[in-house]
Amino acid sequence: MSDSVVDDDQYCIALQPVCDALFQHIGDELLYRASPQAKNAEIDDPLLATARACSAAIYDIGLEKLVGNRWLFLNVSSEWLARPELLPMPAEQIIIEITDTVPADSDTVRAIQLIKARGYRVSWTLQGDHNRARTLGVLADIVKVDTTQPYDEKAVEALASGKRTFLAEKVDDLAVFERYKALGFTLFQGYFFAQPKTHTSSLNTRRGNQSIQLKLITELYRDTVNLDDIAKLIAQDPYLYVTVLKRANSGYFGQGKQITQLKRSLQLLGLIELRTLVATVMLSQNGPVCRLTMKLALTRALMCRLLADPFPGIDRESAFTAGLFSLMDVMLDLPMETLLREVPLPGDVLAALRSRSGSLGALLILAEDYEKMAVDDSDATERAELRRCYLQANEEADALLRSLKTAD
Repeated sequence: MSDSVVDDDQYCIALQPVCDALFQHIGDELLYRASPQAKNAEIDDPLLATARACSAAIYDIGLEKLVGNRWLFLNVSSEWLARPELLPMPAEQIIIEITDTVPADSDTVRAIQLIKARGYRVSWTLQGDHNRARTLGVLADIVKVDTTQPYDEKAVEALASGKRTFLAEKVDDLAVFERYKALGFTLFQGYFFAQPKTHTSSLNTRRGNQSIQLKLITELYRDTVNLDDIAKLIAQDPYLYVTVLKRANSGYFGQGKQITQLKRSLQLLGLIELRTLVATVMLSQNGPVCRLTMKLALTRALMCRLLADPFPGIDRESAFTAGLFSLMDVMLDLPMETLLREVPLPGDVLAALRSRSGSLGALLILAEDYEKMAVDDSDATERAELRRCYLQANEEADALLRSLKTAD
């Protein structure tokens, strides 16, 4: 995806109604649109498109305003399945739709089993590959059948034995509707009912303060999270501030009266929802290059923290911050000095970032040299310790990005 597309915040969503046999509107499929004028999805980056669609639907507009109590069908890619912390709430209203790009492998099966255990239902489109039907179709609660393709009676009969709901899609006229209704289908989707309707956000801009958002990652994943510190950071990002208040006042969290205080909103949302919200907003604003750099930055930050552990005089969280901010200029496409003037950081962190001086600077040099494999081979013990810290940091960075350990 080009930078011009990534930087464009004019994206929006469309909804395609899902109806039952009595023409009752019971659900909607969430569709991504790069602009209000777009008629098709035009997706180059599935993870970014899903993040933007979720951000617009859940946080910008709000589920109750968008669909009320109806179901929302959410198309997800393999990358999204691997990040269950990004799944929006409430689970009972969201149908996770497995796209045809998702491989029928053991990782996908485990991911589907995990999201089903969390209360989500799964929709899957019947494909010609019988292996996919045996592997993924059997896990589906709703099976979609494309009415423009040959009807596979045997495959439908095999899946029907599991008491699944069948949905006929691309129903474009009355004859097709009557045919599939007679075959026992109970859900329908297509132009016969309605064409997708575009919905735009009420917000003038989605541009958030990325430096604040990245610092929020540091705070949200500390062993002990300070809610006052989180509130101070969010207060510096107008888009996040508005998004948090809107989410706290949504029907899912609503307490019967309007919540206007930021700290009360944070208490109501809770840590896991906050992590989900911040991660989704960040992914909706950043392209794949930034995500790759973020992984490197988190690994470096975690390695610096581990390297600081044996030294009582070095604050491990300051070491983490130095490592994280050492690549933030790349992620934000800003000169480092400009960034450091905008973000208040401790003096020792500033010294490390500006000149690699002080104890934090020394740790940062060790981490950077190891990444470039420029560490002196003369001290095998030191090299082994650096390798241990790097491997552990890399593993923790993967776990942090997936947030597999944040549930419950």
